[in-house]
Amino acid sequence: MPEAPPASAPAAPASKLSGGCIMILVVAGWFIALGAWMVWHLYGQVKEMRGFTDSTAQVIAPTAPSGEEKAALQLRLQTFAAAIDAKQPAKLELTAADLNHLLAAQEPVSRLQDIAKVEEITDVIRVKVALAINGIPLSGERLYLNGFIHVRPELKKDTGLVLLTRAIDVPGRQLTPGFTKAYLEANHLDGLALDEVRKDDKLKAYLTKLTAIRCEAGKVIAEYLP
Repeated sequence: MPEAPPASAPAAPASKLSGGCIMILVVAGWFIALGAWMVWHLYGQVKEMRGFTDSTAQVIAPTAPSGEEKAALQLRLQTFAAAIDAKQPAKLELTAADLNHLLAAQEPVSRLQDIAKVEEITDVIRVKVALAINGIPLSGERLYLNGFIHVRPELKKDTGLVLLTRAIDVPGRQLTPGFTKAYLEANHLDGLALDEVRKDDKLKAYLTKLTAIRCEAGKVIAEYLP
């Protein structure tokens, strides 16, 4: 009788996952873990912010100038700008009332009139603020930083005048070190006050041509020396 052919060895079971699939799963798992951490971190940040913010904004009452006050302030600004254009030495002094009149009536900074008001000028400018901060994304939650921001005007080589945030305080509340550090570094109030100004090439040129700026008791002094 013919011999039966030898039985072939059983085929090795095919791998259910290829190397590429395993890599995709590893990457997907990493992104899921990262996303979960970010969500957890965000919720933690919002929980912290709720401790020193409010659900509604405090009222910031603009101090609109009279017609005479507005005309006098605009004349001083125009005279200062004309001196810079003519390359003549000039000085401009602005009190807290002057700055508030600008916030209340002068474009483009007047968009801040409901969220910022100068309270006092010492070696810094103390600004009362009601600043909106986003809560949990997609929830519609809005938080408001109702307090005071202390800014110091300084001159930088590229941008000229900047308002550097030096301190933040919310009466009766304790801000977290992490939030304070991030807010000081972000310098939000400078952007709110001057970003629109810097979009106007002529106004931006005046900011960059200033040669000195400082705070004294009750006033901010800007100078131009050609």
